[in-house]
Order: sequence, then structure tokens, then C-alpha cells
Amino acid sequence: MIMNMETINAMEELLKDSAENIIENNLDGIYEGDVDIIPCNMNVIIKPYDVNPYRKIDKTASGLIVGIESDKTYKSNETGEITQNETVIRCGSVCYAGPKCENVKVGDDVFFTTYSMTPVPFRKEGLIAVSEGLLICVIRRK
Repeated sequence: MIMNMETINAMEELLKDSAENIIENNLDGIYEGDVDIIPCNMNVIIKPYDVNPYRKIDKTASGLIVGIESDKTYKSNETGEITQNETVIRCGSVCYAGPKCENVKVGDDVFFTTYSMTPVPFRKEGLIAVSEGLLICVIRRK
């Protein structure tokens, strides 16, 4: 099937109109102004780090490098398939702390399990909520 330029231009214009229409129809009810997130009770809102900033990397006497953490894929010895490493313990920075939090404050770094976190779908910022009681530990820089 061969299309002439007139047909191609008409299709591109239709696609452009459709995309603008989809965006326009999905912006109803979305508040884009300034807001604060205030966690309830003992919840904290955390921005997880991509990589643990407190990891320790050592080199053994034989030159082997140990301590590198990875979320990368690996080939499973059991199945032979490419598998994603599962990170169970993560680290992040506290962005907001609930009014009943006693041991954590904004700016603290914390360790938490991935099982205790709840994604917070707020403006695609990648935030999560964890109850203060489910945090593993708080890191405060001296």
C-alpha cells in the first residue's frame, strides 16, 4: 500500500489532534498548584535512593572486589533464565514525617524493607510511605 504525501499529512494531523484531545480530557480534576504532603499518624514519606549510599566496597588481598550491591539481572543456575535481583532492604531519605513520629525527622536517612513500603502516587515523584514502627533504622550524619 503506497500513500501519497497528502494522505500522510492528513493522518499526522489526525494523530496530533487525537493526542491533544486525550491530554485535554484527562486533565479534568487534576490540581497542579502547590501542596504539602502531610503523612497521617506515624507514617513517613520517603524518597528511596537508587543506590545505597552507605554500602562498603572492599578489595581483598587477592584483588577480588566485594560488597557491590546490584539490582541488575543475572542468569539463574536453576532455570537458565535471566532473572532480576530482588532487593529486600532499601535506603532512602525522609521527605515528610507524620505528627506522631518520635524517632525520625525530615532529612534523616532510613533503612526499610520493601515489604513494608506503600507507593505514594503523587506526581510521579517515586515516593513511598512506611510506618515509623516498620523502619529498620535511622542514619543521622554526625
